[in-house]
Amino acid sequence: MKFQRHLALIVTILFLSSGCLDSLDDSKSGGFWGGDCSEESSDCPDNPAPAFVLIDQHGETVNLSQFEGKIVVMTFVYTHCPDVCPAITYQMKKLAEELGDDYGESVVFLSVTVDPARDTPERLDSFSRAYNASWQFLTVNSTFPDNHMQAMWNSYKLDVLNEEAACSGQGHYMEGYEGCHCNPGYMQDPWNVDTCIVNPDYVQGNLTFEDGTLESEILIALDMWASGNVDASELMKGTTLFGQEVPGIRQLVSQKISQDWKLDDMNDTEHSSSTYYAHNLTLLEFFHTACPHCHAQIPALQEFQANYSSNVSLISIGGNRMSGNLDSVGNIENFTVEYNPSGNVTWTYLYDDSHSLFEAFGLNQYPSWILLDGDQVVGKHGGMMDYEELESFFAERSERVNLSEQMTEILDYLGHWDQGHISDEDMVEIIANSLNYEYEEDVENYGVSHSSRLYIIDQNGDIRVLWRGLDWTYASIYHDVQILL
Repeated sequence: MKFQRHLALIVTILFLSSGCLDSLDDSKSGGFWGGDCSEESSDCPDNPAPAFVLIDQHGETVNLSQFEGKIVVMTFVYTHCPDVCPAITYQMKKLAEELGDDYGESVVFLSVTVDPARDTPERLDSFSRAYNASWQFLTVNSTFPDNHMQAMWNSYKLDVLNEEAACSGQGHYMEGYEGCHCNPGYMQDPWNVDTCIVNPDYVQGNLTFEDGTLESEILIALDMWASGNVDASELMKGTTLFGQEVPGIRQLVSQKISQDWKLDDMNDTEHSSSTYYAHNLTLLEFFHTACPHCHAQIPALQEFQANYSSNVSLISIGGNRMSGNLDSVGNIENFTVEYNPSGNVTWTYLYDDSHSLFEAFGLNQYPSWILLDGDQVVGKHGGMMDYEELESFFAERSERVNLSEQMTEILDYLGHWDQGHISDEDMVEIIANSLNYEYEEDVENYGVSHSSRLYIIDQNGDIRVLWRGLDWTYASIYHDVQILL
């Protein structure tokens, strides 16, 4: 099943996270753009904001009182939502980026599920990592059962149309679904649609890997594919969902295991990655000649090269795009002459007119840095670094990791896929088989009907702003949060 691509939420202009970029005007003029909860006609809950106790994606207990002194932005989502919820999550990510240091320090986000039966802490953890969402997603577990969730919805005037019944304790009813919907590992009793029984043929075959490993990130990507959100080609090469770039497996791998490359220097001499990876550590700087930070970076780079050239091969890679401006070989040659008037360039400058490496490493600003030990990424940084920071970046690099047997097999096949010898569909099947990944293709998918609300709660625990429906973007919420800050 293809991902539904119609947008239910307006996705606004993308902003880079840092480096050479523009920013929103943080004007505080006028009142709230959202519904002011102090007005008599407001449909907000009574203040102070109703208390609750829920569980986040890491199994930690969360209650509203722990955020006293901070602004809380609260949304309501669920992970099986095919359209609106990923868009809301994207907007919240952009809001976090725009808030900068205030995010986490003065402003926190909470996303509360409206589908606790499926949104376990583990499921929310996978969802938040898949979307690179760093805030808390709230649900319930056996310690805090569903009546906690229902009470929370009621207190925040949220209408959720799902009806949970007995289902032998292993499933639930949902609006529009006849009989029980059974949890994984159970099946509907053929003699009683209101009863779930143990499925004797259910096998949890997925291999498990530590969080943050390449294998665990690929398993999260496979979850998106198995749920029908992306097809095989999108899974391998990456895609865009509601304005958010979702890395493909090729990019996920490249961010930890560099792919091979061959690029020309300013004299049209070809350089091969295999030459560098076989010898020193390799420090790649990705730059753009129109970025002032890249110009200001040169003195620190010259000092670093003078002191560390025997330990690390320094390579600056241009040919990248910034604000529609694609660097040329001529621009880079002039750049090197400007800072090396004698013509004795002390490190290598390469030209990548396809900016494929910049994209493969998942970079989004200039300058950006990748430190490689052989072909393994052992350091990644975005933004300028002075000499001491360059030294620390080099000294505090990660250790090489021993790749699992499964990952080694995947890397071997990826080389053939890169050359077009293996189709996207076959490559996905190879990866799934290597990781012993299992999923249920024909599981009934139910919907959840719920009212859409976003609340902004101030530092004193009072609800100040209500946004109904989907008529907002991160810029709208940013404006209202700035007034409270």
